[in-house]
This record gives sequence, structure tokens and C-alpha cells, in this order.
Amino acid sequence: MDDVLSDRLTEVVSPKELSNPVPQRMPTRKEIGQWRRLNITHVAATVTACGHKVKFDKNRAPNSNCIECWQAYFYTCVDLEGIHVVLTTKGAKELERQRGRKFVRAFHGFLSQCLLPSLKAEAENLVPSDPTVIEGSAITS
Repeated sequence: MDDVLSDRLTEVVSPKELSNPVPQRMPTRKEIGQWRRLNITHVAATVTACGHKVKFDKNRAPNSNCIECWQAYFYTCVDLEGIHVVLTTKGAKELERQRGRKFVRAFHGFLSQCLLPSLKAEAENLVPSDPTVIEGSAITS
């Protein structure tokens, strides 16, 4: 009886099976490509207004002369407060020396087209027309 039991135990857990691991299946070329696409490949975003690829970041300005690309760059990557400080303290020549002529021209267009109209509209809304009337209030004089 003990011989039968010991034979079964040796059949179930044999040292030969423990030493040989199950061989792993080699991934196919297609699977490797899919894995690389998910984990390695960098896919550039696009600017929605013009459809160009985003080839700029915090340290690199756009190479194109596309107005929409420059607007996206100024909205996302540029410290507008820092540029304002440089312009007010040192002037446009210093900004041109730091960033370049193309950047200053594009920033001038961005200011005149995007920021100044919104600042003007904001300033007009801040000035009350009648100081005794509070907008949104049920009480008026």
C-alpha cells in the first residue's frame, strides 16, 4: 500500500517537472509593433484650428508662420506674466534680444488680435455706468 501511495506522490510532484519551466511563447512581429506603438512611440498632438502637428514646447517656439500655431503656443507654453515684466521694465529690444525677432513679431500679433480686445471688453465691464445701480440686484434707486 505504501508503494502505491509513494508512486502517486512521485508522479504528481516530480523534481524533473519543477526544474523545467513552461517555455514562453515568442511574440510575433505584429505584437511587438503594437506594443511599441502603445509604450514607446510619441504621437504629436495637433492644433485644432489649423490641423498642424504640435512641434513646439516650453523651450522651443513654432517654426512655421501659422497664426493659429503661434496662438496655441502663447496660450499653452509661454509665461505671459514674465513677458509682461520684461516688456514693462526693459522694453521690446530686450525681449527681442532674449527671444528673437520672429517671437516678438508673433507676440505683437497675438497681443493685438487676442489679448487686447479681451482686456478692453473686461475693462468696459468693470466700469459701472451708474454707481447707485447694482447689477443683478432686485433693489434699484
